[in-house]
Amino acid sequence: AVVSTQSTGAQEEPTKLVLLKAERDILINDMVREKAKEEVKYCFNQFAEMSKCQQEEGLIGGLWKCEQQNRDFKLCMQWAFYNSELRDECKEIYVQRKREAVQKNKEQQLENEIRLKVIGDWMKNNL
Repeated sequence: AVVSTQSTGAQEEPTKLVLLKAERDILINDMVREKAKEEVKYCFNQFAEMSKCQQEEGLIGGLWKCEQQNRDFKLCMQWAFYNSELRDECKEIYVQRKREAVQKNKEQQLENEIRLKVIGDWMKNNL
């Protein structure tokens, strides 16, 4: 679980960002796969070779004629999937996005509360 604290005056208020099982097992894993395919330091070259071969050989022919490129890509993806550096990087990106979404949601709730108060005050004074 990822936990941070925010200072609110003299009191420390915990802001918990706990990763759910679905986030760990699905969302972060998806990020790992996408990042591994996109970045040269991981599996981009193997992905590009496999894609090129499949485009040249066609969908059906590529299944047999691109077997080595497919195998290389799968091996690279298996390595990348368990690469702790990549996994930690994706987890940090996800946690940061989640923090930003939580903060944005809090800001939106505050704006809505202010709007409701202004409307309520206006209705008291004008009706």
